[in-house]
Amino acid sequence: MRFLTHALLFLTTSTLLTSTLAERAECGSYASSDKIDAAEKAIKEHAPPRQGRAELKNYIFDVYFNVIASNMTLLGGWVPQKQIDDQMDLLNKAYVGTGISWNLVNVTHVISRYWHETVTLGEPQAIQMARAFRKGKSTAFNVYTVGFYTEALNGYSAFPVDYRSDPYEDGCVLLFETLPGGVSKARQGGTLIHEAGHWLGLYHTFQGGCLGLGDRVDDTPPSAEATYDCPTFVDSCPGGGPDPINNYMDYTNDTCRTEFTPGQIERIQSSMATWRSDPTI
Repeated sequence: MRFLTHALLFLTTSTLLTSTLAERAECGSYASSDKIDAAEKAIKEHAPPRQGRAELKNYIFDVYFNVIASNMTLLGGWVPQKQIDDQMDLLNKAYVGTGISWNLVNVTHVISRYWHETVTLGEPQAIQMARAFRKGKSTAFNVYTVGFYTEALNGYSAFPVDYRSDPYEDGCVLLFETLPGGVSKARQGGTLIHEAGHWLGLYHTFQGGCLGLGDRVDDTPPSAEATYDCPTFVDSCPGGGPDPINNYMDYTNDTCRTEFTPGQIERIQSSMATWRSDPTI
């Protein structure tokens, strides 16, 4: 059952921001080598060994959508219900075959020009916002749409390894323009699919470049860097195979990103067994 909540909170800011940044990075999520090592250790200790795709465990995660707008206009970040429903449809279609499905249970609309314009990665405003509106526990996927006026981002997400030390920051912050029907031409719902991948334990396919262990998934060839637009072929690392430009965890246009690999699905399953299998935590 879905509950719709419209919390109209009128907050002010002394700084009036009048323009958005034209060029945006797809994602601000970053996993340090120490964080990755800690995650690998936890998975090995807690995730049971699996024998192939036939044993996929099904997880249904409740989704709490929080629209943080500066006013009740589309330009001001007000996201209509249809856009949210279309986004949820794309999200569920992208995760078919992974054992993951998403259930929208709550939509909250908040009018706060301050949060809409100033929330970004690592800033106290983001923590304040999450403390005010975050719902559920480790199995609840909280999504916040904002304007990212102060940083050129499309989105960022927490990793599951972060939850126990910082539960309030668990979730995803998203540029409202990237939802289906938004003004972004290259992004029409794929950004949330990408950020949900981080929330499920996946890294960028270009993690670590051509060297090292990369994204810790064997069937995603290494990439020297993120790929943009929608090229027909890229092979940036010698000997590893063509770059996975059609993978949801790269930065190509939404029309280009169409897949998760079997290895990524295995990693999602292991990560969920380690961190997001108990709805009471």
